[in-house]
Amino acid sequence: MSDLLALAAALRQLSPEQVAKYLPGNESVSDLLDLAKALLSKRELEKRIRRLCTKDLSDLRSGKATVSLQEQLLATDTVFSDARSLVDELTPIALSYKPTSGQGAGLTAYQTLLALTELLFAFEKRLLIPVKAGLRAPDARELGETLKLSAIEVQTVYQLGVHCGFIHQATDRIHATRQGFGWLELDNEKRWLKLAKAVLDLPPLKLRQEPLLDQLVAEYPLIDPNQFQAIRFSEILGLTENQIPTPELSEPSGKWISKELPETSDRFVVQGDLSLMTLGPISAKLHRQLDVVAQAEDLGLASRFRLSALTISHALESGMSAAEIRKVLSKSIQPLPQPVEYLLAETDSRFGSIKIADLGTASVVRCQDPILRRQIIGESALRPLMFELRDEVLFSRLDAELVYLNLRSCGYAAIRVDEAGHVLPPRIAALELTSTERDLTAQARALMTKEATEPSGDDVMRQLQFALRNKLKVGVRVSYPDGSEREHLIEPLGLAGSRVRGRDTAKEAEITLPLSRITSIWLA
Repeated sequence: MSDLLALAAALRQLSPEQVAKYLPGNESVSDLLDLAKALLSKRELEKRIRRLCTKDLSDLRSGKATVSLQEQLLATDTVFSDARSLVDELTPIALSYKPTSGQGAGLTAYQTLLALTELLFAFEKRLLIPVKAGLRAPDARELGETLKLSAIEVQTVYQLGVHCGFIHQATDRIHATRQGFGWLELDNEKRWLKLAKAVLDLPPLKLRQEPLLDQLVAEYPLIDPNQFQAIRFSEILGLTENQIPTPELSEPSGKWISKELPETSDRFVVQGDLSLMTLGPISAKLHRQLDVVAQAEDLGLASRFRLSALTISHALESGMSAAEIRKVLSKSIQPLPQPVEYLLAETDSRFGSIKIADLGTASVVRCQDPILRRQIIGESALRPLMFELRDEVLFSRLDAELVYLNLRSCGYAAIRVDEAGHVLPPRIAALELTSTERDLTAQARALMTKEATEPSGDDVMRQLQFALRNKLKVGVRVSYPDGSEREHLIEPLGLAGSRVRGRDTAKEAEITLPLSRITSIWLA
């Protein structure tokens, strides 16, 4: 009990921002006493003990209540008895996956930028459904063939995008977020820096020219290395090279890695077979432009893209005009071949021949060509969409976005339209993800000030009973009939019916308060 009260008192001395760090996983607590109980549970104690360095572990085992142990809520004037008992039960945790091996910091970082860029564009062109591991194995293998990466390496880049908030996993499909598309607009150095800063979560380390994992475990013997994004992603970002820290790991600026990244070029050639070849590593700007108008087939130090009716249609529905598409392709070092001109003209003329609209409870597909309608109905791969033909219009009970992506996967250049018939760009599905950090700080402030929500009658009674049993003082805020509110510091003496009798420490006199008038209560 003394540990509980001491920890509750210690929490009250912290700032709301500091208290917020201990709320993830404990959001259901109703006050600081509840939070103190949660933080003294075996689960929460283990989390904090495992992050202790060698010296702090030694102090904990010997019972020294150092400032460091107090800051990590493992001691106040004395070490918490449960923490001291638990430390001897814990054993080291091994890394549960094989560390990624790179091809040199600069080349590996460039490949990661290339891969994440391609993933973000893939989500608006294809129906990709998440599984526990991230991407489905066939999807990871197919994307890996384009990116010259193994399926495991593709999954690692994918998880990096999820961690950075660039990828959102819904139940029915994977979306790119607006944060992800905002990242695409940056140049390579800024894009790399944003990724690097997002994964630097290591505890304090004096970095040496030794494997990063070995250094971490040597300094923090009980730590769980699986929880650190820096261990998982440092190699693919060039923060380590063959697991050895690079200059960017201690203080990332992008200056060192920018010299290691391969020199990029905007030169490419469009060929008569509708392929497009880049002449060397591709710049971020050119990659964005080509991903809108073409489909990547092979990405690396030299890249190959493919033009088709689907890719040109995608560019048109993304907001580009035929003239703007031609302007991008005309940057080719050779004149545009005639087959490409034919493709542009034909796709532009047929654009919008298949339109999909959302009816709320169903989707409708309008297509003026009866032969094309019959072809869609007869397509075996589209049977799960359960199309019904009514008055030369196709209806499906599925979501319009799913219908759109399934039609595209079968080669139909369909587009989505709103109620007014305006084209909806594919990127409209991008989501805005918000951080919960501000919400947790607000909750922490509420726990400390008791102003966010009025306590329930049960909560008031519970705290008063606790204070009465342990002869503790409580602070209460009371609402009076005249509309005013006053705070009292009382020592509860008894509870009867719906009233509490206590000694007001300021007036040194007894006071009786209706429980219904108490708007806030906290242990003093």
